[in-house]
Amino acid sequence: MTSWFKSHAQTSSAEEAVVWAYRLFLNREPESRDIVSRTAEGSPSWSALRATFTSSPEYSIGFGGPARPSLHGNEPAMAIEEVEEPAAIARLLDHVAAAWTHMGEEEPHFSVITDPRFKPERVSANLDEFHAGGKQNLERFTSALTRNGLSVPPGATFLELGCGVGRITRWLAGLGERIIAVDVSANHLALAREHLDRSGIGNVELVQLKRVEDITLLGEFDAFFSVIVLQHNPPPVIAALLDRILERLRPGGLAYFQVPTYRANYRFDLQAYLVENVGSTDMEMHVLPQREIMRIAGAHGCELIEVIEDTYTGMRVGEVSNTFLLRKRDAG
Repeated sequence: MTSWFKSHAQTSSAEEAVVWAYRLFLNREPESRDIVSRTAEGSPSWSALRATFTSSPEYSIGFGGPARPSLHGNEPAMAIEEVEEPAAIARLLDHVAAAWTHMGEEEPHFSVITDPRFKPERVSANLDEFHAGGKQNLERFTSALTRNGLSVPPGATFLELGCGVGRITRWLAGLGERIIAVDVSANHLALAREHLDRSGIGNVELVQLKRVEDITLLGEFDAFFSVIVLQHNPPPVIAALLDRILERLRPGGLAYFQVPTYRANYRFDLQAYLVENVGSTDMEMHVLPQREIMRIAGAHGCELIEVIEDTYTGMRVGEVSNTFLLRKRDAG
């Protein structure tokens, strides 16, 4: 059945399935035929179509009833090897950079948001929508600050990790005096510069991250922002990046970032990973346990303000993605 859906994603039958999904899950008709067509194209299987509707805020608030926890509480620990050797971490980051350099050359916008509308052959017609979506990510950040009585200090310097093609950077630029936006892919950065220049944004410095240690060369900053980025790095790289970033966060500074923190049956073994994955250009998804994030935060004097279970990875059963809001304690 799954293969049938994939092979007929453009047909009226697939679109009819989308219409009935609106009726069954949301108790209403779809807004337009265009939305029906796009939803059908973006749903490669029946399970993906179902997940699109059951994970939507409209379904959860109006029709989903009590949210089902993604974990039941009896899950075993994940088998994740701790790696602190700088040479090993450098090799892992080189692999990540090579994969994302390839994606930046082949399909840069689709690598940021994996929606068929943002494939190279279609992205020009949908570019405004692609970049407008970045504003929604930033609004989640500002909402988190507001509900916790926090604000970005005047004249703030921001660090954005994994800026991609500048989809969020363009909006982040309005919150700070200076934005340092880093990425491992030179082609993503080139497209980010084009987008920022077209948007009249002049307070963003774009930096290619070649080593984890490069973070220490960027100076100190007042706020750190990163979503749907750290998850594409193996756990030792996530930990090393957060360690150096939180070290450079100024006293009183804010950190807002997203990381998947649990996945059933996930494991990381350095040697096995190097053998099985290095050389591949596939997009990867990784996790770092909450306890490791809390440990790193505590080591750099950061207090946890808020942690929420987010939807960035789809809220699948057996998997958790969290968005963290931290504040670095004032000196003294």
